[in-house]
Formats: sequence, C-alpha cells, structure tokens
Amino acid sequence: MTRYKVGVVGCGFFGSSLARELAAHPRFELAMLCDRDFERAKDVAAEFSATPTDDHDVVAAHPELALVVVATPNHAHAEPAIAALEHGKAVFVEKPLAVELVDAQNMIASADASGSPLMVGHIMRMMPGVRRLADLLTSGELGEVAAIETSRSRWIDTGGADPQWWKLDKSRTGGELTHEIHELDLMCWLGGEVTAVSSIATADDGFRNTVVSFAGGAIGRHTISTRSHTSSWELTVDAAEGSVHADFHTGRVSRLRGGRVEESWPIFDLDAENQSLIDAASRTQKYNSGNGGSSLWMQAAIRHEIDEMAAVLDGKADADSPLTYARERALVVAEQVRLGGGEPAALSGSAK
Repeated sequence: MTRYKVGVVGCGFFGSSLARELAAHPRFELAMLCDRDFERAKDVAAEFSATPTDDHDVVAAHPELALVVVATPNHAHAEPAIAALEHGKAVFVEKPLAVELVDAQNMIASADASGSPLMVGHIMRMMPGVRRLADLLTSGELGEVAAIETSRSRWIDTGGADPQWWKLDKSRTGGELTHEIHELDLMCWLGGEVTAVSSIATADDGFRNTVVSFAGGAIGRHTISTRSHTSSWELTVDAAEGSVHADFHTGRVSRLRGGRVEESWPIFDLDAENQSLIDAASRTQKYNSGNGGSSLWMQAAIRHEIDEMAAVLDGKADADSPLTYARERALVVAEQVRLGGGEPAALSGSAK
C-alpha cells in the first residue's frame, strides 16, 4: 500500500485542520508546510516534524511530493495550484475552486495539460449520509428529479473581527454566495448541467435567493442568509417516485413517498460525530477568528475527504468522484449571479 508524501500550502484554520488529519492518516506523510507568514508555517510544521517554507514554488518543485493541498484564502488558490500541477503533482484545492471563473478555467487547463488530478474540497459532499443520498438519486430509483431546494440561514457573529481579516473582504472571499458555497454546490452537484440563473438579494446581501434551471428540466432554489435570527440548514430533492430530505439540524436524511417517511439514516455513521454536527448547527456561528480546533464532525468529514484523495491517487476513483472538478457548477452559478443572471458560461476542461 503506497504512502504518499504531501505538502500543504496555507496554514490558517482549515489548512492546519487538513494538515492535522493528513499527518494522522495511514496513507499520507505530511512533509512540507507553507505559509506566506513563515513564523506561522514554522509553528505548524513543528507540530508534525515537517519542513516549513514561505514559498509555494518550493513545495511545487519538491521531487518527493505526490500531492499538494492548497488551503490559502479563496482568491489565492490559482497560483500555488497551477505551479504544483505544472510540476506534475496531484492537487487538492479547498473550496471554492476559485473566486474568478477565469482562475478556475486556468487551473483546469493546467490539470488537463499535465494529466495530473485536480480535486476540490466540497466537504459536505463527503458526509456519509449525503453520499448515500446522492447514490440513491444516481441509481435512478427515485425517477426523474423535478426540484431541488437548499437553504442555509443563520446569524453570523462578526463582533471582534479584525477589519483587515480576509474573510470580511468580498474581493478575497468572492462574497457569501461563493465563500459559503456548500449548499449551492450540493444543489448543482445533484442537479446536473445548469441552463439559466436568476438571483435577488437585500441591499447588504445578507439575504439572497437564487433560482437555477437544469438541463434535465429540474428547478433549483437556493436560500442563503448570514443575518437571519432564525436558522435553517436543509437539502430537499423532489423526484417522480419520491423525495429525499437532509436536515442538518437533526443530523438525519429521510426518504419519503406520498408525504410519509419510508426510511431514515444519519448524516454521520458515528453517534458522536452526528451529535457534533447537530450541536454546531444550533449554535451562533462565530466569524471572528481563524484560530481554534475544528469540531468533531468536521474532522470526520475531512477524514472521509482524505480517504477519497488516496483513492484518486491510487487510480481507484472514477470520474464521478465527489472530489472531481467536473461538477463545479456552483462556481458557474455564482459567477453568473455577479453578471446579473441569464445563461451561464461553462467551465472549460475535459473531465466529464
């Protein structure tokens, strides 16, 4: 069984979380940590006896690395990813793939030219209960999909945040529809090719509704709010022969027919992981720090993500792997919303 050496670019909250789980995983050896703040890179690298650097080109050129993980701020994904791809490395990029569509297209073109895998970390695709839901729809057992609805509305506490923090800068996050792309991604991942987009928001963009038309005839509706005093975190797919509903507040997915629940399963397999998700869903989100450890449910989802990275490097994951960039439709939708709606342009690339 091959053990792959990996370097991580970006040592903030999520980069450190990925590094910690990669270091503990039996299929990977964490060899390098990179951050433009060299002291931060040194601090994180010391925890894992890895080599620190502040130059992502050094990581890209390292002859022993099989995988480079990019967990920089959203707007800074393309440069280290392309550098690593050009050196023949497999690359995993934290969500979103990019802020600007042209950066995503350039990354995909580099992956195609090098023949190296390009993976994208949409962590909610990796939740076991969500993957089961997706497999059920793919099997065709529920028939033709008619409608998909996703929502994530909650209050985000920004009190005490550094005004210069990148997560408060839309030019670096891409705005809430891009930075908080998870549920929109689930809708587009399950819905297929996007043919039209329309969206409306409040003046401060604290509440936004986006409607998407899919080539197969289904309609999707996505609601996101960061200023809501109530909370909603759900995914519903209505199809000809039944519906599936994921409620992240209860940690359950239900299969329904005629309004009655026929089957139900947890979003995470272990009770403690599922309870961690439920607890996180019920709390006010503190959006004022990049520090602190990740929660149990997030650690579990990252481990599932790393398992899939290993499968991709082993050549055992097919073109429909949840990590493939071929389903980056949500980024196309977010770009189209910025352009005012209409018929979206497609991402370039050969993946299907």
